[in-house]
Amino acid sequence: MGEFFKAIFGDYTSVELLGYLWFFLIGYIIYGLTEAINRNITLDTPPKWSWKFWFYDNWRRYLGTFLSTYIYFRFYIQISGHPFGDFDAVTIGLVGNGIGAMLKEKIKAFSADRQQLMKEYHADELKKAQRKAKKNKNKK
Repeated sequence: MGEFFKAIFGDYTSVELLGYLWFFLIGYIIYGLTEAINRNITLDTPPKWSWKFWFYDNWRRYLGTFLSTYIYFRFYIQISGHPFGDFDAVTIGLVGNGIGAMLKEKIKAFSADRQQLMKEYHADELKKAQRKAKKNKNKK
């Protein structure tokens, strides 16, 4: 089993992999926050931030992000010629998320149907408003 683990992840210990995962996540979060702050509110996106919309709009993209991050991480020493470090992990997190964003933009299989998502979003918002109105009516 140790040989299999080494073939998949390289010459890193479990603790090193967890540490690098932490720094990958920091890179993902930095890139994601940059995108969320600068998002373009149009008819294809909700005016108010919605985690549900964000998840359904981006889950395929993050599959591409994780795959590209893994490939870049696994072959980093062969590509760069120097040992992997924590700063490299943050950088790869940023680059991997950028690749995922590019895949979402350029390849239809990595993007969601935003018009359909917006229909579902508006239906959910309507249901919430109806529940809130009913709750307020019952309070009176």
